[in-house]
Amino acid sequence: MGRKKTYDRDDLIDRSVELFRDHGYAGTSTQMLVDELGVNRYSIYAEFGTKQALFDAALQRYDERVIERSFAPLEAPEAGLAEIRALLEFYALASNSPAWGRGCLLCNTAVEFAAADPSGAGLVQRYFERLSHAFRSALTNARDSGEIGSSVDVSAVAESLTATVLVAALVFGQDAIWKGVALSLEDARDTLDLDEVEADADDHPRW
Repeated sequence: MGRKKTYDRDDLIDRSVELFRDHGYAGTSTQMLVDELGVNRYSIYAEFGTKQALFDAALQRYDERVIERSFAPLEAPEAGLAEIRALLEFYALASNSPAWGRGCLLCNTAVEFAAADPSGAGLVQRYFERLSHAFRSALTNARDSGEIGSSVDVSAVAESLTATVLVAALVFGQDAIWKGVALSLEDARDTLDLDEVEADADDHPRW
């Protein structure tokens, strides 16, 4: 007869998200997992098989719980400039967030593993592509509705906004760098405000 579990799998994953977010994959030892999760090594390996598998589960949970919530408004079919501004505002106010000093788990993972995506599901690359696609769709809606000029290069602007947001997510808590990034976020947001005014005032709106 097998041992009765004294832990909840979902709880282990939730708590491992926080540990990996603070220390990264390489910086999180098995002993740290044992101490933080409150289970022994046998239970961890019996439940997940390997540390890598637990890390993959943590990335998946972070994607479902954090990224889904943050990106949902921007990914809505009717999203436009308001949703783009809202996301930029969210990152611009990051210094007041509980995430300050910890960064984004997916972005941190991208830095730690460079070009190699450690998750079998390709979560890191999908995160980048998802953000870019969301910006591109919202900008297309804004262009089609006349919020921005018809000549705007939507793909180029989407890539620029994506890069700005990703850098912001990477430097949460790094005060010296954050000041410059915060200004970049404000500039991006202000540019959207300016261009909306120009689109309303000009028969041939431009970015």
